Amino acid sequence: MWRVVIIERSFGCGWTMWGRPWRVDMVVVLLLVVVIAVVVAVNKLGKISEEEEMGGCCGGGGDEAEESCACKSERAEGADADAAVHDVCDDEASDEEDEEDDSYYSDDEENQEPDIIDLEDMGEAMRESSTKSSGSKKGPPKEMVTPKQAAALKKEGYKLIGTHSAVKLCRWTKHQLRGRGGCYKHTFYGITSYQCMEATPSLACANKCVFCWRHHKNPVGREWRWKTDDPKYIVDEGVKTHVQMIKETKGIPGVRMDRWEEAHTVRHCALSLVGEPIMYPRIDEFLGELHNRHISTFLVTNGQHPDAIESLRPITQLYVSVDAPTPESLEAIDRPLFRDAWDRLRRSLRCLKDKGQRTVARLAVV
Repeated sequence: MWRVVIIERSFGCGWTMWGRPWRVDMVVVLLLVVVIAVVVAVNKLGKISEEEEMGGCCGGGGDEAEESCACKSERAEGADADAAVHDVCDDEASDEEDEEDDSYYSDDEENQEPDIIDLEDMGEAMRESSTKSSGSKKGPPKEMVTPKQAAALKKEGYKLIGTHSAVKLCRWTKHQLRGRGGCYKHTFYGITSYQCMEATPSLACANKCVFCWRHHKNPVGREWRWKTDDPKYIVDEGVKTHVQMIKETKGIPGVRMDRWEEAHTVRHCALSLVGEPIMYPRIDEFLGELHNRHISTFLVTNGQHPDAIESLRPITQLYVSVDAPTPESLEAIDRPLFRDAWDRLRRSLRCLKDKGQRTVARLAVV
């Protein structure tokens, strides 16, 4: 027989009862536990049955319960909202409490989505997000670049202009300042690379190309939904910032001072920096500001905005990037946000022949 010793020794002294060590049979202990469990279960069942017999406001009391609900609701009409919650039916009270709980959450908290969503719940989450966005009032447009993105772009050497534009000193500009060769525009068209400003009025893009050397530090989007800066401000600040970067090259070994002085006057603008420049809603005004300064314009687009290409004003040279020969390879290489990316590219290429200006189909060999 198994036995459990409850108290036998302490500090070297034997504890005894009636002259024997105090021991309790395991069987007795188990029986006591079973009896206690049965008593507790019987008490709970008794309380549940009493509550069912007494009923509640809507606890199964039939017509009387419904009448009591109505009476309680009538008495609650003139009372405070919190008191009414406790007087009406249990179901109505829970509904009111849920509505009150919702009022404690701010708009930002309601719009937040969970960090992790199960695959089977993704469809429902997208529908809820769409419903919230369509039903909520639209506030002022947000700035395009987040603080984290701005820090990453600045680390790469970009000088941010306003809320969605940037300039950067091209390496060919620095090369030619030191008497070395220029870019392909110098080779093909004879422009002076050290007088060329590389810029963009839109840091956002509709593609996430696998070969992009910008490391995807810029925002992405299919349409413009951000705050829009004035085009004259962008041009003024862009030229001013570019000239300041030129001034900083004075100490670079090998810089030719005659070219350094000429570089203070911008004569060309390559709109091929990070992002898609043609997404900027006021792109025509922006180009007009450059032309007013006698600055030539070389604009590169990824061909995902054919309507914007069709309505674009004449510029010095318009490029459309062709990154893949088939719809499947375009999807794999450019990773476009648009589902009809291939059709958009084809429409953009058809637009080139109707532009009546210098155009280029720019091939990307990956």
